[in-house]
Amino acid sequence: MSAEPTPDVRTVRLGLELRHIRLEQNLTLQKAHKLLRRSVSSISRIEKGQVRIPERDLPPILDAYGITDPARREALLALTRRNDAKDWWQSYRDVLVVYPTFISMENEATRIRAFECVFLPGLLQTPEYAWEIFAAGVPGRSPLETKRLTDVRIKRQQILGRAARPDVHVIVAESTLRQSVGGPEVMRRQLQHLLTEIDGGRVGLQVLPFTAGAHPALGSFNVLTVPALGGDIVHIDETNQSRFVDDAAATRRYLDVYERLRAAALSEDDSRQRIEHLVFGSQAQAKGRPRRA
Repeated sequence: MSAEPTPDVRTVRLGLELRHIRLEQNLTLQKAHKLLRRSVSSISRIEKGQVRIPERDLPPILDAYGITDPARREALLALTRRNDAKDWWQSYRDVLVVYPTFISMENEATRIRAFECVFLPGLLQTPEYAWEIFAAGVPGRSPLETKRLTDVRIKRQQILGRAARPDVHVIVAESTLRQSVGGPEVMRRQLQHLLTEIDGGRVGLQVLPFTAGAHPALGSFNVLTVPALGGDIVHIDETNQSRFVDDAAATRRYLDVYERLRAAALSEDDSRQRIEHLVFGSQAQAKGRPRRA
């Protein structure tokens, strides 16, 4: 296994900046390939933040792109310098194939908006719920790998306990509350956990009910506000890959979709009652369980 750390926010930021510079120069990937004498796949991976660039390799790229401003060059070079502090997820590189860059962004986000239409959000999953998802995800996955992936998912949740925690708001399709992951008892404890997180004020949660009908989202997505990346970036979780959208126009479209979903969803109080109904049943709901102040 390589000792090279997984990419982080600085690597992603540098990739985005180099992509913007290439586009400023009206260069296609093919033209950049000839100019930089790097393969198209290598340039693409750099721009996607999938690989680190050693500090010594960046000046020739900036020279080829015609970037001569000393301040701009120094700012870009600073992004190649590794932080000596080891991020906790580096010790899980053996199982983290898809998510390390996303985790790094999530760890530095000041605001997180998520829409989930398949499973409940990772930041709100119980260990047993997460275990069931990972165990079912890949046929033949070993118990050790499943445990390590579950550990990563639960460790991600430590950001919700910070004094300066991010502002987190999630919208979940009603189907995620009714999909029986792990069986009735696992789901009951998972839904109770949602109520605990809501009541603790750590997240805002709305349910998009079945009665909302057609909606504009094509799948699950996250919008992360990451100051180190200069603002909002969209993360789309697809099978076996993570995709990021940083184009300003596309990001605005996702934000518009999120606001439309939010308007179509139940209010936070009504969403809480919908979850309570699933956990405690209509009889307990009729007796009037304590509501959040």
